[in-house]
Amino acid sequence: MDNGNRINSIDNEYIMKKLSKYGVNSKLLLDSGMKMCICTEEEQDAIKNGFYNILNTSVKNPNVYTLLICAILMDEEGKAGNMPFDYESDPTYIYSDEVIGMSIANEIAGTKGTFNFKWYDAKKPGIIGKLDKEGYMYLDDAVAGLVAGCMSKLFENINCK
Repeated sequence: MDNGNRINSIDNEYIMKKLSKYGVNSKLLLDSGMKMCICTEEEQDAIKNGFYNILNTSVKNPNVYTLLICAILMDEEGKAGNMPFDYESDPTYIYSDEVIGMSIANEIAGTKGTFNFKWYDAKKPGIIGKLDKEGYMYLDDAVAGLVAGCMSKLFENINCK
């Protein structure tokens, strides 16, 4: 199979199944996004539908897909004690986890996504905070980037008051 066909055949089922092993699903991703969303009740349905569409498209993007896989693998290696630093302490001098999160947000929504990643990473709403508390140094940032990117992309396309 040539590279072009492989990219076109990516579906979101595999990556969402991998994320589900860590308690992440599309509803929890949406819930995290909505915790930081200021909107009216009437706007919520459009936001929810739009979020799921953007999420499904985004996880098929080969860059987003592979960055999510990287975060999962990095956490597996960290939990196994295979990092050249004290993984459990999430040292501030290690920023590769933020780079993954920012890269995902940027890939989905550009500068707006990268900017919003900072807010989701700092506030850690919903599943993002749960992953952080469970010690997933990389996956919490990857998920924050995914949510920030999807929410940012969504608001490019929706008219909220």
